[in-house]
Parts: sequence; C-alpha cells; structure tokens
Amino acid sequence: MAKRGKAALTICSTAFITLGRAQAAALGHAGLPIVVMPHPFGLRTRDEVQQIAANCVDEIVRLVCRDNAK
Repeated sequence: MAKRGKAALTICSTAFITLGRAQAAALGHAGLPIVVMPHPFGLRTRDEVQQIAANCVDEIVRLVCRDNAK
C-alpha cells in the first residue's frame, strides 16, 4: 500500500521491532509507522491476546487516519 501512496503501517511484536524497522528501510519505507505489541504471545491466554490487540486499535486508527490526512 505504501508503494501506491496509500496509508500503510505494520504491526510488530517487541521481539521483532529492530528487524521490522530494518526491513521497512530496506524496502524504501524507513518512515513506515510500526505499531508495537508486547512479546511473547505463546504464553498468553486468548483473552490476554485479545486485550493486547484491543489496546493497539486506537494507535492503528490514529496512524492510518493521520496518513490519509496528508
């Protein structure tokens, strides 16, 4: 989507944030917004994972809407 000039972001867990930023830069999108979620997921209950996701929704909406306003 970023290549097409559309609002884009990625969601990445804390364990992979460095890799996510490096990959975005390598693909020519160093400024790509990244929403960071806590890691690991494997030890969390389904309810905990759903709460983590719910906590990220506001940031995702904010970033997408900000990018669409440009």
